[in-house]
Amino acid sequence: MILNTCGSMIRLVCNWLLTVAVVRLSHGFDAAGVLSLSMSVCNMVIPFAEYRLRTIHVTDVSGERSVGEYLGLRIITMLSSFVGGVVYSALTCTMTALPVISMYLVSQLVATYLEGLHAVDQRAMRMDYIGISYALQGVFGLVAFCVALLLTNSLLLAASGLLAVNVAVGLFWDIPKTRQFCSLRPVIKLRVAANTLVRLFPIVMATVCASAVITVPRQYLAVSLGASALGIYSSVASPATVVQVGAQFIYTPLLGTFAEKYNKDKRSAKRLIERVVVGIVFVGVACIALFAVFGRFALELIFGADMADYSLLLIPAVLCTFVTGFSFFANDLLIAIRDYAASLAGNIAATAVSLLLSVPMVSVFGMNGVSYCGIAAYGTGAILMLVLLYRDYRRKA
Repeated sequence: MILNTCGSMIRLVCNWLLTVAVVRLSHGFDAAGVLSLSMSVCNMVIPFAEYRLRTIHVTDVSGERSVGEYLGLRIITMLSSFVGGVVYSALTCTMTALPVISMYLVSQLVATYLEGLHAVDQRAMRMDYIGISYALQGVFGLVAFCVALLLTNSLLLAASGLLAVNVAVGLFWDIPKTRQFCSLRPVIKLRVAANTLVRLFPIVMATVCASAVITVPRQYLAVSLGASALGIYSSVASPATVVQVGAQFIYTPLLGTFAEKYNKDKRSAKRLIERVVVGIVFVGVACIALFAVFGRFALELIFGADMADYSLLLIPAVLCTFVTGFSFFANDLLIAIRDYAASLAGNIAATAVSLLLSVPMVSVFGMNGVSYCGIAAYGTGAILMLVLLYRDYRRKA
């Protein structure tokens, strides 16, 4: 578990350094804006590829599906997601950004398929394999991205480097390691797959809604203030994601344990939730304190003196990711106990708040409006999902 946490943190830092590298190695903030736009589009599309299959697989304590069936489902969802992502990008983004968005999307779809192997590793209690995979993806992906951008000044070739690295990690690390536990041959039974995907569709829509919460105000920021404003906001706010990812580091390895305890010993499951909440709060408070003291210095050190002028964006972004972490935690708990309707309801509420507040928040508060909108929206969703989780707990008592 320690190696998994370290590997996850390495990949997180490396992914953040991509946003630093694109600012440092390219001219102006336009490339940073296109990369941020690519990431935002992927955040909306990847949920259809992931289909929350890793969470479903890890918490599958009753053997609902085989490993091959889970991998077969991923192939179907990946292909569908790629088509949907390209169409969405063509309709909503500039044509000059489309090649970069498409290439970046493919690289992330490959990483998503590897999550199917990581679910097998987690159930086999070999999360060290996962951590090493994350570290390899992060480090070599960053190197490939920077070298390509430095030598060619092409964001498209830099994104191609990310794809090449993810494919190589899968072929030479993940597949050989995971194959020792079971067969990795995908099983595609179209009728069974269709029924399964329909049954799981509510949680996919919930994930799409969760991603749209922050994507909507970001896209409005790009439309109203330009790609440079989005590039600045994304670069400054990207370190704040450590809070959200830190929360996921705490609870993700425990989801399978929670599912088992919920079915056998609900009080023990409740105590587990309480310990996780304490951990998330600790991480959030510690990060807020660190960013408050060292945030401006860190921005100046990493991005240069010009970026330090935007340090006022940092604390609202940290608060936003803190609330986001709680929202994702509540959502995954509902998925673990198979209450898909509650997950969907909470995330629809969050999206509705985002749609209502994006324009006024960004219009009044500028770049900070993205964070304020996220705080209000994710906070609403988290509260509703926790209420519904408590309802389920009382019903099962």
